[in-house]
Amino acid sequence: MLLSKRFQDQKTNINVKPDYSGKKKKHTVKTQLTVNKQGIIVHKSPHAKGSTHDYALYDRSHPKLPDEVTSKFDLGYVGILKDYPKLKAVLAFKRKNPGRGKVGIKAECLSDEQKAFNRVFASVRVVSEHSNSRVKKFQIWGSEFRNRLKHYDVMSEVVCGFVNFRILGKLTI
Repeated sequence: MLLSKRFQDQKTNINVKPDYSGKKKKHTVKTQLTVNKQGIIVHKSPHAKGSTHDYALYDRSHPKLPDEVTSKFDLGYVGILKDYPKLKAVLAFKRKNPGRGKVGIKAECLSDEQKAFNRVFASVRVVSEHSNSRVKKFQIWGSEFRNRLKHYDVMSEVVCGFVNFRILGKLTI
């Protein structure tokens, strides 16, 4: 149990704990990382409820990056180019879905150039996924956090420091 604080549900008068995910049957929180080309964690957002959308969390606490840095995002951040026009952002291409109820109509295929771009984009993005897996090895993300939630941000920052220390130990000049 992550939270001992309860709030009253207005409709059913049942005590419901915040941050509970009905899908995962657990209390969940979400954290975002900003990673550079070497895999070093540059920025970690404060935790939010697990049901918070990725883009909403980015909108609330995004890092201030230099102008020459190009940010690469997955498809959870589709509206970022419209909302932040000065940000140098790159998104992968997605097949156009015809929508619900369109029986027998397939989604439009990507062109060969778009497929090649997505392949290169995935090879660059895998660096951030490796950093995520390094943090998960400390079992702060992948399993139950067995401490008070107010200590989560501090503990995850310590773990990010350990991950950066390990990566910097491998980098030799």
